[in-house]
Amino acid sequence: MSTYLIANNEVMCRVLARRLQALSLPGPIRWRAPQWLDEADAVTSTGHVEDPADMALLDCSGIEGDPRALLDRLHAKLAPRRWLLISDRLDASLMLHAALLGASGCLAAPASPELVCAAAALVWAGGQCFPRTALTLTGGRLRHPSFARLVLRPSDEGEPGIARYA
Repeated sequence: MSTYLIANNEVMCRVLARRLQALSLPGPIRWRAPQWLDEADAVTSTGHVEDPADMALLDCSGIEGDPRALLDRLHAKLAPRRWLLISDRLDASLMLHAALLGASGCLAAPASPELVCAAAALVWAGGQCFPRTALTLTGGRLRHPSFARLVLRPSDEGEPGIARYA
């Protein structure tokens, strides 16, 4: 299994790759541009992913079009066990879509390498990190019925403040 950093910012990916290696994330750590998700499909004729990712970090900042389509392609191509989304257009709809696809967290861009590494370490350890605004972006009113199921409560292991679906 591998770790994928999918982003346009090569400098950020190089820094993150070095820092994430120190966290003992599964290797190799591979950097890809978001356009790579559009290339030849990794799904075999049997419907299984050829090289599923153990961990993926997707930065969809600055991409054109609907970032939810990019999330769908990530999910279809890599089927990551754990993954983290970074976006400069982090809104309720995108966070909900990511969570429903199995994302372990969302970060608003720009995010410092320290923040991204801390979030990646949390996700790798089995935690989740969604901004508090995931519950308050709608001005106190839940506009999407699926947000009604998203609650903030301790996990079974006693970790405070983990967003989970009820």
